[in-house]
Amino acid sequence: MVNKKARIRLRVLIFSAILCALSVVLGQYLSIKIGDSIRIGFGSLPVLLAGYLFGPWIGLLVGALSDIVGCAVYYGLGSMIPLVTVGMMAEGFLAGLFAKKKTPLKVVFSVALSRLVGTALLRSLGLYLRYQMPAELLLMRVVCVVIEIVLMAILLTYLLCRNQTVQKVLKGWTAE
Repeated sequence: MVNKKARIRLRVLIFSAILCALSVVLGQYLSIKIGDSIRIGFGSLPVLLAGYLFGPWIGLLVGALSDIVGCAVYYGLGSMIPLVTVGMMAEGFLAGLFAKKKTPLKVVFSVALSRLVGTALLRSLGLYLRYQMPAELLLMRVVCVVIEIVLMAILLTYLLCRNQTVQKVLKGWTAE
């Protein structure tokens, strides 16, 4: 018979793997592309959710694995940009710092902070250093990030703070 702690760890592992796969699909295949360099996507949403549900270190790992797997599947490992991976890791980690008490204000603040640091700053810097993206494209990325922040904040606030059914289901996965 498997003890309770082992079952919880297995649940976290399974749900983290699901969130990682969902991040790859949302980020690489279900994004709205604007030109060749800009896209609006929700690949960070599962990474943020991993941080909120399981804490900063699991969020960091899901962010790292999501970016590595997504890059390997979509572009090939040779095209990986380490600073982009660090940006995804930062998003999951920063979201996890706000995991204890999920109030709507904290969710909105943490989505904004993690997306601005992880995507607008670190990932954009990585793309600039790798491809020398012009300032106009980097500014357009920031505009897209702000749009994503608004949409993700609304969705995560609803899922984590308002929807009782979702909260009951998630509690079964995360409760000790």
